[in-house]
Amino acid sequence: MKSFFAILLFFATAQLQAKETGNYRSWAEALANKNEVRRIKITFESLDTIPDILDQFPKLEELNLNNNAVTKLPPSLYRCKKLKVLELYRNKLGEFPEALCGMTQLEELSLGYNGIKEVPACIGQLVNLKALSLAGNELEILPPQVGNLQKLTALRLNTNRFKHLPGEITQLKKLEVLDLGNNYLEALPENIGNLSKLRFLYINRNLLRSIPESVAKLQNLQELDAVRSGVMRLPNAFSDIWSLEHVYIDERTVPFYQNPRFMWRQQIIVVGREGNMYRPTQN
Repeated sequence: MKSFFAILLFFATAQLQAKETGNYRSWAEALANKNEVRRIKITFESLDTIPDILDQFPKLEELNLNNNAVTKLPPSLYRCKKLKVLELYRNKLGEFPEALCGMTQLEELSLGYNGIKEVPACIGQLVNLKALSLAGNELEILPPQVGNLQKLTALRLNTNRFKHLPGEITQLKKLEVLDLGNNYLEALPENIGNLSKLRFLYINRNLLRSIPESVAKLQNLQELDAVRSGVMRLPNAFSDIWSLEHVYIDERTVPFYQNPRFMWRQQIIVVGREGNMYRPTQN
């Protein structure tokens, strides 16, 4: 009997906490407290459809449906005017819904691993985005309108099919994280050094022939991953970046000549072929 009451108390406490924080993990609980819902998180549930009820939550700010099997977004989603965070990582959308471009209030958008083959030009309308993940798709081209996303601080394009990137990507003056790993890039934009706020640059597993000398202007860079990037020699431009702490290369890569003043700070780590997960910041 005691265990029964303990279970009842647990669920009652959980419901009370959900109501106080606005966080819900099921549609039923959310519908029972429509005006309190701020965040819905339903992950790893094999959901293939989203009920067309999202506009019934007037305060909804975050929707996390990562790791499901969603194939289509309901019309009610586009009427959620306060939604700032939309996470749909590892689903089955198959395309980038153009209607998302009308949700200009979004600040974080994750569409990684959805089998997406094309990004519409209208993505440039999402001017309030701070974080955008398109990792793990089948993208070959990024529209130049991505340069309009002036508030972006994190852009993840890793594990796609990119050979080139638009020069407009260097207009993202607030960008701190740029993940380009696991693509087919043959070159980086010449003006990549214009990304003056960049702290983390990942170019691992590409087909790069060289790295632009403009990287010397990346004076806030803290971490560089160039493991199997295609480049045989890192430019000495990196040696004068005082903030640079970790540089990952493979056994074939010739590192830059370190500035004696910064050698104590800059760690160059050589990663062998067996090293799949070798840095703490890897996803």
